[in-house]
Amino acid sequence: MSRRGEGVEDGARPVGPAPSERLAWVAGVVAARPGERVVEVGCGHGVLVSLLVAAGAEVVAVDRSATMTAAAARRNRAAVDAGTVRLLTAPLVAADLPPGAVDVVVAVDVRAFWTPPAPEWDVVQRVLAPGGRAVVAFSVMRPGADRSTTDAVARAAAPHGFVVTAVHRGATAPTPAAAVVLHRAGMR
Repeated sequence: MSRRGEGVEDGARPVGPAPSERLAWVAGVVAARPGERVVEVGCGHGVLVSLLVAAGAEVVAVDRSATMTAAAARRNRAAVDAGTVRLLTAPLVAADLPPGAVDVVVAVDVRAFWTPPAPEWDVVQRVLAPGGRAVVAFSVMRPGADRSTTDAVARAAAPHGFVVTAVHRGATAPTPAAAVVLHRAGMR
């Protein structure tokens, strides 16, 4: 029996910590459908990757830290071996991602998506297939911060042709979360 928060390895479940309430909530906002191609930016330990794969998505996980992509590989070893997860150790702007190759780009607590100059939006614009969406989720560390961060995401994405199509707020533990969903203007 494992203690709360510890992962298990029983052949069916990934190795590593149990998914956080916040990441499970983000997976629900992404709502990946079977066969959807998803890029997670800043994959960390690969917890969200596991949740997206469990929904049937094919995932490319990008993180600039080799330590994090190694942890994500350990956690998602079966999916990596099956070819449903590919890991890239690189900043998003240097990642080898072909044009129009993904349906969803998701990032959790990646400030680059709301901090100018935000060149990551150039990559999102290039790799998203027609009708694709971006989901930028973040922890709400103080009351009202969700509004200012949502506005900053919208400002950073707009010059690249993206518009906010939905904002979700979740009462997740230990901190609340928000997620901004964006589409190319006129492509929803």
